[in-house]
Amino acid sequence: MHIQKRIVVSDTIDDSVPKSSSVIEQKTHKCWRRFMNERAVERAYVPTSHEHAANCLTHGCLIIPSWIAAQRLLLHAKTPAQYWSSIIYGNALIFLFSFSTFFHCSCFHPTYKLLLRPTQTISTSFTVALVWIMSALGITYQTIYHERYKFLETCFYVIVGVFPAIVIIDMTDHTGILELAIGGLVFLLGIFFFKCDGIIPFAHAIWHCFVFFGAAIHYYAIYTYLLVPTISSNEFYSKR
Repeated sequence: MHIQKRIVVSDTIDDSVPKSSSVIEQKTHKCWRRFMNERAVERAYVPTSHEHAANCLTHGCLIIPSWIAAQRLLLHAKTPAQYWSSIIYGNALIFLFSFSTFFHCSCFHPTYKLLLRPTQTISTSFTVALVWIMSALGITYQTIYHERYKFLETCFYVIVGVFPAIVIIDMTDHTGILELAIGGLVFLLGIFFFKCDGIIPFAHAIWHCFVFFGAAIHYYAIYTYLLVPTISSNEFYSKR
C-alpha cells in the first residue's frame, strides 16, 4: 500500500510540471505580445499600442531638428541655385518626418488613416516625375493589396530611393559620393526591418531609425560638400 501511494504521488508531481511550465509560457507569450502582434497574411499589419507609440515618436521627435537643419542650409546658401536647392531639400526633410508622424498618429483611428493617406504624396511635390509615379503606385498598392505582394512593395521603395543616384554617371566631381553611398546603404539595410513586421518587435520603429541615420548622412554630405565646400568635419560639428 505504501508503495502504491508513493507511485501516485510521483505521478501527480510529474503531471504538474508541464502544467506549470505551460502556464509560464502562456504568461510570457501574453507579455511578449504587448510589443508585437502576429504577422499579417495578405492584410495590413496591425501594430500594438506600444509599436504605435514608437512609430510616432521615432519620427515625431525629428520634426523640429529637421526644421533647424533646413534653416542652416538656407543660412549657408551663397547662390540662387544653392538657395532653391536648400529650400527643396530642407522642406523634403521636414515633410518626410512630419507626414510620417501624422500618418502613424492617424493609425490610432482607421477613419483618420484613410483621410490622411493621400497627403503622403504632397511631400514629394518638388521631386522628379518618376518619384511621383512610384510614390502613387506604392500608396495605391498598399491600399488595395496590403501585405499580399510584400516583395513588390519593397522593390518600389528601393527604386524610389536608388533611382535619383543615376545622376552620378554625369558628374565630373565625385566629392561626397562616399557619404551618399553610405547613406544609401543605411536605407537599404533598414529594409530588412521594414519587412519584419510581426517577426521582430518594433521592426517598423527600427526602420524609422535607419531612415533617420541615412538622412543624417546625406544631410552631412550636402551641407559639407555642396554648400560649404571648404568646411572640415571638426568645423561642421562645432557649428551644430
